[in-house]
Amino acid sequence: MTEQVLVCDFSKNARVTFALAEVGRRPAQATTFTCSSRTEFDTALTDFLAVHGNPKLKGAAVSARRFEENGRLHRLEDGVEITREDLRKTLDIQRVNLVNNFVARALAIPKLRRNERINVCEGEPGEETVMLVLGPNYGLGNAALISDGAGGWTALPGEGGHSSLAAKTDREWQVINGLHDLRGAVVRETAMSQQGFRDLWTILHALDDRTAPDLSPAEIVDRARSGDPFAREAINLITLWLADMAADMAADIALIMSATSGIYLAGALMDVIGDAFDVDTFAARFTDNPAFNGFLGRIPVWRTVVTDMELIGLATLFD
Repeated sequence: MTEQVLVCDFSKNARVTFALAEVGRRPAQATTFTCSSRTEFDTALTDFLAVHGNPKLKGAAVSARRFEENGRLHRLEDGVEITREDLRKTLDIQRVNLVNNFVARALAIPKLRRNERINVCEGEPGEETVMLVLGPNYGLGNAALISDGAGGWTALPGEGGHSSLAAKTDREWQVINGLHDLRGAVVRETAMSQQGFRDLWTILHALDDRTAPDLSPAEIVDRARSGDPFAREAINLITLWLADMAADMAADIALIMSATSGIYLAGALMDVIGDAFDVDTFAARFTDNPAFNGFLGRIPVWRTVVTDMELIGLATLFD
């Protein structure tokens, strides 16, 4: 009988998603449950396994927005806690991986199919050496994927979301000042995150002496698709600042570590923005660096378009 592993993501508010994967393969179809407490997590886990015949598992992997601390993984927004020992006992297994959700997303990149990524900048992909991954969601994640030369990849997480956010135009400076007034210290993830996106929407209205309606990121994107100038500018600003960060990462890390295998935009907020993302705006800003424009022009950039990336990445831990 083929060995299976359980993969689980509970990085999204009040939800948990489970899937089973055969060792060495991508997960099967995922199932999502409401989960706002540890009791609901345990019930969802029991129900999911029962529906699938309570399979004998080789191991399990769980992702959340935090990093593991002493065998524990906490969900940031409500403190729901998963422990390695609890899962070992419940599932009768020894191997349990507790993983940051953006690291899990990064690990999924080498497993993507052609139709699960959209080209943003053509570039000239080099040999499989180092890939860079970044993307906004609740924060702004970034990681480097390093090839072992034998088909495997190791993810090195970074904290680039806490680096400084710089302005290149007067308008950007006005918006950053607005962020400072609203949130205090401003770093990149202050703007490039779900909350940051809503803050940009609010600030852009305020700069025009208007009051912004209280909308979710998805509702703001819908407004952009309908031509709303404030919504379109909010997306434009995130696009420009993502391009700046990608260019900075490429110029720094690619030169130091030979990261010529490409850059991936893989945050969940990118999934929300979807087809409202302006490829041309990103590409123009990405290569707008006189010192490195020739070099940057050779680095390909892609945007991912696949659901449950965390689960795909978690399954690779058992390849």
